[in-house]
Amino acid sequence: MLRFFKRHEKTYTDEELVRLYREEADVNHLGMLYERYIELVYGVCLKYFKNQVKAEDAVMAIFEELVHKLRKHEVRDFKPWLHTVARNHCLMQLRKKEPLRIAFEDMAPSMLAMLVQSAEAAHPQSGAPENGQAGPLKDCLEKLPPRQLDCIRQFYFGEASYKEIAGELNLPLGMVRSHIQNGRRNLRLCLEKKGIKSMDQLTDRE
Repeated sequence: MLRFFKRHEKTYTDEELVRLYREEADVNHLGMLYERYIELVYGVCLKYFKNQVKAEDAVMAIFEELVHKLRKHEVRDFKPWLHTVARNHCLMQLRKKEPLRIAFEDMAPSMLAMLVQSAEAAHPQSGAPENGQAGPLKDCLEKLPPRQLDCIRQFYFGEASYKEIAGELNLPLGMVRSHIQNGRRNLRLCLEKKGIKSMDQLTDRE
């Protein structure tokens, strides 16, 4: 397993290390913190890249991202925040080549189940093209403009906030909100044409 940092005698909590790094910009504090979760990050990267070398490269790249991101964002619970950063890093790298597959595979299971169930009710006699009756959903996702797809994926399927998405995609907050609203409307209209109305259950949150 990868290991980049020295062992340190003094033990700090995650919160203390985050505070020390933000105050002093000493990368050693960040290194101590990152080392605690490096196996978690590696596991996330391996899940998406399915390649050890690419996963290890991503672990190093994510640490470099943290050097800047942790100075900009106030983080109260480092572990889940880091998991989100790692996942988004992998998705951003992969989406250029396979945006639809990534958006679909990263979907929340409850969201997928809801839409698939509605598709089965709407088309009880039709065949199962892919993943049961998920074909209509994939077709509608494929028709979304890239930025709408990015925002919809992170907001509904990745449970990221508007602010987190804006920071990750380097977009104004208002534009993120617009992409989500327009993307949701486009998905709803597309699915309704296929007899699926479950998109009505999707609601906004900041």
